[in-house]
Amino acid sequence: MGNILYIDIVNDIKNKIRNGDLKPGDIMQPEYELSAQYGVSRTTLRKSLALLLNEGFIYSIPGKGNFVCKPSGKTYQLVFDEIENLNVQIDSIQLIDVKLIPVSKKLIEKLQIVSDEKVIRVRKVYRSKEKRVEYTLIYMPYKKGNPIVEDIINFANFHNVMEKQQLHFQIAKKLNIHVVRANNQLTKHLDTHSGDPVFLITQEIVSSEDNSLLSYSEYYILSDALKLQAEAVL
Repeated sequence: MGNILYIDIVNDIKNKIRNGDLKPGDIMQPEYELSAQYGVSRTTLRKSLALLLNEGFIYSIPGKGNFVCKPSGKTYQLVFDEIENLNVQIDSIQLIDVKLIPVSKKLIEKLQIVSDEKVIRVRKVYRSKEKRVEYTLIYMPYKKGNPIVEDIINFANFHNVMEKQQLHFQIAKKLNIHVVRANNQLTKHLDTHSGDPVFLITQEIVSSEDNSLLSYSEYYILSDALKLQAEAVL
């Protein structure tokens, strides 16, 4: 295999697990053997193993090595995109604002920052046939001079910036799905009434390089505008 990316190693090991070449409970080859086999550095290999670990394909026992996980009927793979998971056609996206804001207690905990730091907040509303069906807030630590963050301020499109910078190979994501009651603040940005149920999906994007949080997002979506689908991971 030439010009190996660590995502290629991830896919190759996944295929071996799915095909039965690696069975549940099997111990994997030591890191030095896998590095030699794929022709990559230990650093590159460890990125691959970290992704496999996060996705539940392997588990690690300190001092013993990495093992193939047993399949679980409780594990599902969910695909989420703030537009593709809507069951309505989005006609327009309105950028409300992009601001530097002081941090709240919640953001200090979520973004793992200190109280005197600033945070970038991006707010957007998605419309379908003039109906406001989704309200999005994206929070990111502000680091002056960071070109990626400066692009975010200029264009307010974090995901496209990541694709452009090929950061999608260097991140891990975490989702939580809730149902909340719309408050007066939400009714200003969504076509709903106070007390109505609204889906809240929170997303954390973490750097695989140093485990730092790149962004924390909140997607508020009308209950009749969202569709979710997941498949069992065997």
